[in-house]
Amino acid sequence: MRREAGTFACAEHAIAVAYLMLAMPIEPKNPTQLICEALQERFDVEYERKVLSGLTPHEWHAQAVFIVKLVERTLGNSIGFHLLRAQHATGLEGAESARAVSEWLNPVGEGRERLVTDMLVCRMLRGRPRIRDLSDRFDVPKSTLHDVLQAYRQLIEPERETAMGRLEVVMADAGIVASAVAVLAT
Repeated sequence: MRREAGTFACAEHAIAVAYLMLAMPIEPKNPTQLICEALQERFDVEYERKVLSGLTPHEWHAQAVFIVKLVERTLGNSIGFHLLRAQHATGLEGAESARAVSEWLNPVGEGRERLVTDMLVCRMLRGRPRIRDLSDRFDVPKSTLHDVLQAYRQLIEPERETAMGRLEVVMADAGIVASAVAVLAT
């Protein structure tokens, strides 16, 4: 299936790439490219460089900003927005959203309970820390942590599906995601 440069197969892929692009500095050339160019100049070798995506690093960055702002406008300050941002964003934004999800799941937790909830949210959205590590650290049976994690997942999944459904439609309309109808036609 061939897509235009800068389009994605689904909204989640677009969001993941956007947050990854924003976490990285804009650099027109990586060190390998610089070495290749230096060798090319030194040995007077000519070659035609092929562009893989058709977009420059600055265009990728601009598209990433557009995608993130589109997600923010579409979902607002909803739990779905915080779920996606906690899963894909880095730094302070990701941490703030992870905390918002944690407080949504367990609004009355304090102290040790709050810390366990925060870490279970990180486990759900990022894959770390392991249940065994949490069990050892807080002296709680793994089965108890697993049961709480499953209960949290059951609360989160409908919110996440609703958010992704809204974003699929909006991103398809904006031309960021190849719509299902266009994919089936190819």
